[in-house]
Amino acid sequence: MKTSAKILIVDDDLDFVEISRISLESQGYQVLSAHSAKEGWKMVEKEKPDLIVMDLMMENLDAGIVLSQKIKRHALYSSIPVLMLTSITRDTGLDFTPLTEEDFRKLSVDDFCIKPIKMKVLLEKVEKLLAGKNEAEKE
Repeated sequence: MKTSAKILIVDDDLDFVEISRISLESQGYQVLSAHSAKEGWKMVEKEKPDLIVMDLMMENLDAGIVLSQKIKRHALYSSIPVLMLTSITRDTGLDFTPLTEEDFRKLSVDDFCIKPIKMKVLLEKVEKLLAGKNEAEKE
């Protein structure tokens, strides 16, 4: 039996977490959740997910960035793909969308998307990131 990928959603928007959980589980993924960066780090250590979907702004404006940098700097977790989502553009008018590889490296993320995100787009991004991770592990 094929085991499903374990996806951790770290977001303080409970509605987003639940909608995402339903969409991802309907595709066979195992979904875990945390509602703060601190709780997210504990879940990363405990569960070592295959992919992390996280919000940029949670308990602090930069909580998502701090968490993604901590993950990517840690030898055990650095290969876990991180998809960062944010509504900061809608909320502030400021656009934090990374445009270059350097921007992605500075944010310590593998992909980035503005909220609200259509579930079809979320699923496509998850599939792409997991496929990339699987290819990297084969090398």
